[in-house]
Amino acid sequence: MAKKEVAKKENTNLSTDVMGTLEQFASDGLEKVTARDVKLPIIKVLTSNSPALNESDSKYNEDARPGDIFNEVSNRVYKGKKGMLVVPCYFVNTFNEWADRGESAGRPVAIHGDPAIMKTTQRADDGKDRTQDGTYIEDTGNHFVFILDENYNPVESALITMKSTQKKKSRLWNSMMMSKRMQGKNGFFTPPSWASVYRLTTVQESNSKGTWYGWVTSFDRFLDQPTDSALLENTKSFSETARKLDMVTGINFDDEGTSSTVNSTSEVIEGDSSVPF
Repeated sequence: MAKKEVAKKENTNLSTDVMGTLEQFASDGLEKVTARDVKLPIIKVLTSNSPALNESDSKYNEDARPGDIFNEVSNRVYKGKKGMLVVPCYFVNTFNEWADRGESAGRPVAIHGDPAIMKTTQRADDGKDRTQDGTYIEDTGNHFVFILDENYNPVESALITMKSTQKKKSRLWNSMMMSKRMQGKNGFFTPPSWASVYRLTTVQESNSKGTWYGWVTSFDRFLDQPTDSALLENTKSFSETARKLDMVTGINFDDEGTSSTVNSTSEVIEGDSSVPF
């Protein structure tokens, strides 16, 4: 019995040593991988005509329903009522110029950072802000987030875009973040966005043009406990990466629901005309 116990202990130590070695060489071999070389998942709220709900589509997911939250890269579904936990790490607002569906390659014609571009448009009968060339521009809030599981473990980084009727949800979320306060040695301060957890769920909404599902954002908690230190390293790192590598100025779509960065001055965008507004 004593020999077995010793053998078991030695195996445990070996496993620990191997893990320590791997940790020492973390990210080794990936030194030349930049933002333009990877795909960033775009998290979407499913509508009735989303590919994930079409049985004949390669992106079909039998567990998905309208109103669910979907990651087409991992094919993971988050039920709309329960939602998902995210840490907002970086935000940028863009004005994304699109050609009508069927006339574009599934990516923006151009992405603008200056809101003055909206002064060159006119509101058309279809409710879109049209340019003289017939394209339309969408005021888009781009939220770079870190997704967590229900135990607050980091899962992956992703992008959530909010436009049209959901743009007000983006403003509300930003207002919530700006209004949060923590108390430090020198008094109250606004914590970094990457130190707060929010739960995103969906709810059915409607107007005179139709019905759809929209975002609901609620504060969950601050990452202010000693046990949160490792998670904070992840969220802070992603925030710095998004800012330093200028991820938003190079993102373009390879297909619906995913994005890859390109070497251009364009920024991030999602185009989905399936919502009736």
